[in-house]
Amino acid sequence: MVQDFLSCHGYHGLPGPLSTGRGLYGPKTTQCVREFQQRCGLPATGSVDQATLRALITRPADTPVASQGYLSLVLGVNFAGMTRLTSITAQFEGAGRFGAINRNTDKAGLSFGLIQWAQKPLRLNELLRAFRDTEPQRFVQLLADGNETLALGLIEHTAKPRGGTDDKGETIDPKFDLIDEPWLARFRRAAQDQALQRVQLQTATAAFELSRQRLRQYAPTLRSEREIAFMLDLANQHGDGGAKSIFWDAGPQLLGMENESVKRVAEQFGAGSKAVASTRARRTAFRTSTLLSDVSV
Repeated sequence: MVQDFLSCHGYHGLPGPLSTGRGLYGPKTTQCVREFQQRCGLPATGSVDQATLRALITRPADTPVASQGYLSLVLGVNFAGMTRLTSITAQFEGAGRFGAINRNTDKAGLSFGLIQWAQKPLRLNELLRAFRDTEPQRFVQLLADGNETLALGLIEHTAKPRGGTDDKGETIDPKFDLIDEPWLARFRRAAQDQALQRVQLQTATAAFELSRQRLRQYAPTLRSEREIAFMLDLANQHGDGGAKSIFWDAGPQLLGMENESVKRVAEQFGAGSKAVASTRARRTAFRTSTLLSDVSV
């Protein structure tokens, strides 16, 4: 939990959920704790006492991560059920960062946030509308510098075909080039806001719950936490229709679906592409990680 909080405060090189150094209080963790204590004006002992723990929790996070500690102790969210699966999926995909950004490497325009809401499939518009509907003042202030006309334009632009991008994922309106400044700074600012973080989590959890309901219809035999999480991540990348198609083509075994998923990504981006390597790593992580249980849920 300390390592997760340090990552939230911008410290790099700490072990993530799949690392062998996870939970080991080694020299890297000690060094980061000491630097954080110096930053907060606390005795730089390298050990986490009550004052250091309080600072880790209460100091605004630079790069907040949807880890168990952050969700529970900062956002006040119960870490169980679909929230737990959402957190694990987000951490496997984009390190669980509320401010994760993909600048059109997959020709989908801007992809942002916990589960990489992308322009092309109109998922980014879905998240922006959730921001607007739940926290209207914060939405206008943080994502449009207080300009209500610009905020409305952002919603309208990302609602256009392909989220307002062409077949290369590039904007059709220079005013809304979301993969460049000042938009990147605005999205990063929104990612640091705790109210909008809650909206991200709620929107992601709702999307996964809908995918789970669809999963029950075509794959009722997949019942374990691991199988459900694997399929939720599959649907997050390929869409619900793609996940269903992969299940029917490859069968119910996770390894078979992993191979079919990688095959489809290779056909789209090339066998040696980063997208293929990333997809393989994600599928393998869900299939093998001890963070997930094989007990039915």
